[in-house]
Amino acid sequence: MFRTYFTNKLLWIGLGLISLLACIFTFAFMGSTVNPTPKELPIGIVLEDDGVQLPNGEELNFGEKLGEQIKVNDSTSVEWILYETEKDALEEMKNKEVYGTLILSKDLSKNVYSLLTNTPTKPVIKTYLNEGMNMSGANVAAQITAGVTNQFNLQIQEQLFNRIDEVKAPISSDLAKLLANPISVTTEKVNPIGENSANGNTPALFTQLLWLTTFFSSMILFTIVNKVTGGKWSLTSISSQLLSGVLFVTSISIIILLLTENFLNVVIPNSSDMLLLMIFTGLCFFFIQNALLNWIGYPAAPLIILLFFFSMPVLTMAPEMLPTITHDWLYSWVPFRFSVEGFKDFLFFKKEIFEEGVGTLGIIGLSSLLLMGLSILKPAKKTNTKTEKKQKTVAV
Repeated sequence: MFRTYFTNKLLWIGLGLISLLACIFTFAFMGSTVNPTPKELPIGIVLEDDGVQLPNGEELNFGEKLGEQIKVNDSTSVEWILYETEKDALEEMKNKEVYGTLILSKDLSKNVYSLLTNTPTKPVIKTYLNEGMNMSGANVAAQITAGVTNQFNLQIQEQLFNRIDEVKAPISSDLAKLLANPISVTTEKVNPIGENSANGNTPALFTQLLWLTTFFSSMILFTIVNKVTGGKWSLTSISSQLLSGVLFVTSISIIILLLTENFLNVVIPNSSDMLLLMIFTGLCFFFIQNALLNWIGYPAAPLIILLFFFSMPVLTMAPEMLPTITHDWLYSWVPFRFSVEGFKDFLFFKKEIFEEGVGTLGIIGLSSLLLMGLSILKPAKKTNTKTEKKQKTVAV
């Protein structure tokens, strides 16, 4: 038996299939996320500093110097975007254009120079972090802005010590404390993710739940229609599939919302609007899946599952941190990203649902709905003549 067991072809075919799946799942779950490196991560900067004129007539503008330094040290990892005012920068953060912003106020240079006078005012640099846009991107932006402000602090400190050396002025203990850290940096979070948000990943989690539950619903309904109609699609079968799909998706959305809001304490700004958004997203997923199933049949199922496995790890990361091949060949078109953005807009950016229309996901869903309907034009499978004769004989 031992020899028979290990000479069985199915054993080695199974080993080959499992090896193939191990390769696929490794690349799906880790290929795009194991070594994230930012590329052209957008960070805003506002240089409002008016500068200051010293008693000897020299003009100082530390804001301009920081701007020049950033240009000199520019790298492919960061894309610095210059805004004229703080208001402009905050508006662009609301539009999900940048992950963070540095604000250099009008009186920055003036306050820096005041540290050497009898009425010192500690200069302040503001940092805004756009949490709702993407937590991984916001964290990288925090590290980059912290590095810039720390380096700037050291440069300011050096210049102030040089001024003191030039005038041979004594340093008091109070002045020494000020010069140890001449600039204060305040950090404020905008579009915050709030509590119980899975570190800002609730939009991706809602997308995962809806896609998976809708997939099982699609498989059940597709099997029922196939069994009832014998694989012959008609307006009646398509209508039945759609009506039952609406029932399934609505039930799924209600259950998920009730559990996440009441038992998991996920903060939902407006329950009724959230339910409507979930039903809309779920129906779009349902149309996509059933368009594939109606035209391809059961072989579409592994394609739907593989799309899920390859896409889900990607959606929790900032797109600027993805490998080029993943960004261009997967993230750029996969429907999940549009679902995640829709949930982000509602949960973190306090936007109304459908504020900007049905969006790309809605267009993809409507196109898939049309393809579902057109499946009635698909040629029916040819039945076996002998089988038909047997069935007729039995009927007689």
